[in-house]
Amino acid sequence: MRRKRTTPLDDVQVSPDGCSPDLRARILGNAPYFRGLPAQAIKAVNSLFRSVDYPAGAPLYHQGDPAEALFLVAHGRVKLLQHSASGNEVVLDLLSQGEPFGGLATLGRRRYPQTAVAHTACCVLTITTADFRHLIRTYPEVALSALDGVARDLEAAHDVIRSLSTLPVEARIAQVLTDLADRLGEADDSGILIQSPLSQQDLAAMVATTAATVSRIISSLRRRGYLETGRQWIRICDRDGLAQLAEDAGSSD
Repeated sequence: MRRKRTTPLDDVQVSPDGCSPDLRARILGNAPYFRGLPAQAIKAVNSLFRSVDYPAGAPLYHQGDPAEALFLVAHGRVKLLQHSASGNEVVLDLLSQGEPFGGLATLGRRRYPQTAVAHTACCVLTITTADFRHLIRTYPEVALSALDGVARDLEAAHDVIRSLSTLPVEARIAQVLTDLADRLGEADDSGILIQSPLSQQDLAAMVATTAATVSRIISSLRRRGYLETGRQWIRICDRDGLAQLAEDAGSSD
């Protein structure tokens, strides 16, 4: 009998060299805003960023705070969430290494539209509005990439609204799990393993339903062979089949 793999959360620590200069340069060189810049430019960009470590559960900023910085995940995971009018948390996304978040007045955001929390122990790279404006003035490619990023964010927001308003809950869960598998998953012999402390309440918030409904649907997907679950991990056994569930539901509207 194959032994199920568990999430090594105790091993996810930010070491003193977790945000080493080499790692910083590699992440910035591959970041959406700076990809394609020459090595000397990446070195100049790197000098304007600072690295900050956060323990799991620590807030990086709160919804409504002045948007004074842009962030990039260097190590670990970051959770983005909003609070509804009733005070409930709505999980918007989970971010991993290299993904940007936050907001800048330069990009038209005066205040952060969501709260960012360290989902695991993490190290992030951050740059101030003034320094990012300097990069835009110095490197026109950065300005164009920033505009592309705004367009992608708007498109993603529209996709979320469409999904929540048109797809049944099972299809929304299938869509979110497929996306998380593609962005955060690790391929193994049995599928794609999502190693993250993602609770059923988190997943429920991401698809606008209840934890009880998520539990029921996850159990159904597990019985039908789409996935396996354990304590703080999910393995996608049939990624294409899961994606097809969401696609079929969308095409039937």
